[in-house]
Amino acid sequence: MNLLRFIILLFSLMLFNNTPALAAPKQLNLLESQLLSFMTGLHVGEPKQAVELWILGVNNRSGAVQYAMLSPSLQKQSRRKFEQTRWVTGQSSPSVSNFRFTKVEKLSESKMRYTVKYDLWASYGDFGGGQKIITVEKNLEPFKEYWFISSITTKYNQYEAFTPGETVLK
Repeated sequence: MNLLRFIILLFSLMLFNNTPALAAPKQLNLLESQLLSFMTGLHVGEPKQAVELWILGVNNRSGAVQYAMLSPSLQKQSRRKFEQTRWVTGQSSPSVSNFRFTKVEKLSESKMRYTVKYDLWASYGDFGGGQKIITVEKNLEPFKEYWFISSITTKYNQYEAFTPGETVLK
């Protein structure tokens, strides 16, 4: 009985003193809510916007923005890799620049494919370029309609850093 009273007293002291041991789960929930709000805020109404935002994430080396544009299945598949890099992607040199849409294909009412070319550049030289084929699909759940990237295919280039959501062909 004394042990039970001691545990209750200890728990009460921790609760009223707002110790980090009990505050941590509340902080985590706030951060999860913030992340969910951020990701939902990036849902786009047009397919090209999903690719443009993903490109912005690549240019800024922001894994969080790239991740937010991915389909739920690609998010699940790539999350651990994003976490391992602490949500920073790419490399400082060479960097990607001059993204341009070279081909747009409407595969269905809810599926588009974009071919995007870009340059690899560094202050000490030109490293050629690359091409990505990005498929975008519409989430058709009622009241949750938005576009997301369902696949990114890139041909291997020894100078390029690839993002976790990409399939790299050698």
